[in-house]
Amino acid sequence: MSNPKPPPKFVLTPEQRMIVEEVRRLAEIEKPEILAEGRRVFAAEECVNGRLKAVMSILKAVRNSQKVTLDELAVRTGMTKPYLSKLENDTEANVTINTLYRIADALGHDLQVSVIPRPQPAKVVTRIPRARLTSQEKAS
Repeated sequence: MSNPKPPPKFVLTPEQRMIVEEVRRLAEIEKPEILAEGRRVFAAEECVNGRLKAVMSILKAVRNSQKVTLDELAVRTGMTKPYLSKLENDTEANVTINTLYRIADALGHDLQVSVIPRPQPAKVVTRIPRARLTSQEKAS
């Protein structure tokens, strides 16, 4: 048996190397902006996920107050018991609005989603201190 030959190495032309270097240079320039946008998107996603998980906690409390078991909720929603348990207990679970609607409906509740304007941050007002007049300036 012979060993298969390794694939030939890919060789860039001088023009292709220039293009690659230019793309790398531009990416390095834009890197801070790209990272900042990624952090902003991640923070927004975390905020949304936190809100969805908070609604899931409320639905769990409703289920417990109605003395509905996970087995019964699974039948009502068409979801599996392990999946429902994960949604209720796992902080990393991917809760969706559709899932929340199904669970709320199975518990005899409606889920309302609102779009409201965010409160505007308070404007910071800086006061410039007035110069104090000396007694000589007050007399004149």
